Amino acid sequence: MSTTTTLPIVPPPRSLLAEEQNAVLEVNRALGIKALWKSLQSLFEDLVPHDSLVMSQGYTDWRSESTTRRLTSARSRVPDDSHMEPVVAGEGRNFFQPFLNAHNGIAAYTHSQLMSDPRKIPQSRYYKRFMQPLGWRYSAHLLYWKQGEVTTSFALRRRPDQGDFSPEELSRLHTLHPHIGAALDRLDAYEGEHRARVLLESYYRSQPDAVLFLDWDLQVIYTSMEASRLCAVWNFGLSEARRYNSQAVFALPPEIAGAVEELKNSLLISGKELPLNAEPAPRTAQVVSPRGECQALVTMKRDNRGAHNRPVFLVRFQEASTTPEGPSDAKRLLAQLSPAERELAALICEGLPNKVIAQQLHKTEGSVRVQISGIYQKLRVGSRTQLVLALR
Repeated sequence: MSTTTTLPIVPPPRSLLAEEQNAVLEVNRALGIKALWKSLQSLFEDLVPHDSLVMSQGYTDWRSESTTRRLTSARSRVPDDSHMEPVVAGEGRNFFQPFLNAHNGIAAYTHSQLMSDPRKIPQSRYYKRFMQPLGWRYSAHLLYWKQGEVTTSFALRRRPDQGDFSPEELSRLHTLHPHIGAALDRLDAYEGEHRARVLLESYYRSQPDAVLFLDWDLQVIYTSMEASRLCAVWNFGLSEARRYNSQAVFALPPEIAGAVEELKNSLLISGKELPLNAEPAPRTAQVVSPRGECQALVTMKRDNRGAHNRPVFLVRFQEASTTPEGPSDAKRLLAQLSPAERELAALICEGLPNKVIAQQLHKTEGSVRVQISGIYQKLRVGSRTQLVLALR
């Protein structure tokens, strides 16, 4: 099979036309896969008429058509051609692959480009086994690549009476390609953040840690079940809290909110901007509940790598377990440390290695090791594990 093309593979770049701009704006407004897919369907229906549209996303093996998500447009005459996927994978490998191997990274093409004489396409096995049974004669494809492999593709197919995709329509696909790509990248970032949050939540659900994450506006990003319980103890007292479902009555303790506001003010007052990619030292505050039954370490987490990334706050709760004889063991141990040592101990309890701790505190790893040894001696522990257990 010849890979000689009858249409230009890469047309000259051009600006978006008015109707294209409006359609692209709708795509850029979309948040989440459902909204994005709905806007993409409208975009293709308005700008590149077709009989069927399929988006294949998250290829695990694009040569065998193995994807994690395949969506057929709502207006497609053929609602779902998934039963034909083995045919597409088997016959499509011979039909498309030589062309794609020769044009790795191509943004858009029509299947009429695959042969020097497109009139011979109906003689191919791919056409006879896949296209013809479903009533299609022509197709156009939009591809997104990463490291030499397709990650997302759009297949637009037409009946014989609709005619082939014209050079102008192919040019339009090339023009739309980077704008759709930007929307797909945004979706990947959104889903990546969501996936990270789900993994974080699943991790903490399996741990006894009482942790709470707040954004800059004090909105809860995540709270573990134990943190919800201790918030109830903080707000109502140990005896009264047992009467309630802690998640149903959850409210951020005002002392925690006050500590967060103080940390925010300390950042705003300092007004210091760090060099790009520099790791800022964390700011922390210790808070004790009015009844003395709980305590919390509030840490402001900053990320200077993004101009729009405002700090978040990590709150680690601990039940004080006070007795008439005196404060809890953890509180007594913390009282033996200097503020700098308490900050270092908190980072160790977060599971951070010495290298990262040194970066965040703007110290050398050697000085961090010396300071950790001093903490061990003061608290009479011999390892990081013993330190974490003693301070929880």
